[in-house]
Amino acid sequence: MDYQFSNLPLGLGMVLAMNERARAGYDSLSETEKEHIILKCRDAKSKKEMDRIIDSLSTTEGIADLFRGPSIG
Repeated sequence: MDYQFSNLPLGLGMVLAMNERARAGYDSLSETEKEHIILKCRDAKSKKEMDRIIDSLSTTEGIADLFRGPSIG
């Protein structure tokens, strides 16, 4: 689990370092899906939106829901 934190938004990197469930969810993603998560985090307009992205990483259903729609906001 050697993350390149310099490529991640600060909030996402911190969460992945501290939250095992979110890290496991992130690790289960393909490289393309990881890039989508990174872009969604960079585009998040509020803490609430960022929290929803992070929460989605904790469950398989949450990850699927995140990629289902055009946005989570």
